[in-house]
Amino acid sequence: MTPDDIRQTPCGTISDESRERYFADGAVCVERAVQGEWLDRLRSAIDRLIESSRAVKASDAVFDLEPGHSAEAPRLRRVSSPCDLDPVFWEVLTEGPVGAIAADLLGPDVKFYQAKLNFKWAKGGAEVKWHQDQPFFPHTNHAVATFGIYLNDCGLEQGPLKILPGSHHGPIYSHYDEDGVWRGDIRAGEVETLATENAIEFTAPAGSMTVHNYLTVHGSRPNLSDTGRPLLLYVLSAADAAPYTSQPLKSRFEQTIVRGSPAAMVHHEAGRFRVPPDWSGGYTSIFATQQKETRAAAE
Repeated sequence: MTPDDIRQTPCGTISDESRERYFADGAVCVERAVQGEWLDRLRSAIDRLIESSRAVKASDAVFDLEPGHSAEAPRLRRVSSPCDLDPVFWEVLTEGPVGAIAADLLGPDVKFYQAKLNFKWAKGGAEVKWHQDQPFFPHTNHAVATFGIYLNDCGLEQGPLKILPGSHHGPIYSHYDEDGVWRGDIRAGEVETLATENAIEFTAPAGSMTVHNYLTVHGSRPNLSDTGRPLLLYVLSAADAAPYTSQPLKSRFEQTIVRGSPAAMVHHEAGRFRVPPDWSGGYTSIFATQQKETRAAAE
């Protein structure tokens, strides 16, 4: 789907202005998109996952642990594929507001790719360096976006999502270093060419939804506050976008249609796209990669 294709269907949930902002900037924030019982249920499910993590001593396929994690004082960086762990994460997508907003931004036919729950734990939650999502999971076209739900109020001190507006119209940067090693972020020399002074940080109240296209350059500062910043993330695509590589975050819901109907045809964008590493032997998260920990990692 192209923006002109998507415009053929009127917005059902967000405003036309918000949709045009997404097309222009490559990102938008929809304030208080998830509220009431949905927000309460998500927070309760996250509390249960944190409680389960107390028994985990090392990062695994589900829990990515911060250094210093313990049963007495859990510190998580990520929970992978939460939709497979608690039904509320799938329900808020398919029955709640997430899928409806996705249909306004990606077109009426929307497909699930992956989900994850990223934590920026209080007093030290890790920085995420400048990167794009496309190099992690290239698709046949660029109607692919990440939809994030702030579970708590998120101010500047919590490390909100930070984007470079309009960067989705620019190049796709290599996320390998000069030696051909995957690092999961844009090389320092190329970062110096970016207009980082124009960055927008999406501060917003709990239940707000950030959306960024998978070509948009983005990152976030560390969380040095006393309040954690859990962020529930769904990667969704137009139904006519197909991934080029295998899924690093396995889920029984992969490629499930969450709005509309399956595509009869696949839409291909012109271009040559470098493939990411083969993570079939194991991975943890973008945090581990960017901090050069020993295991390979997937976004």
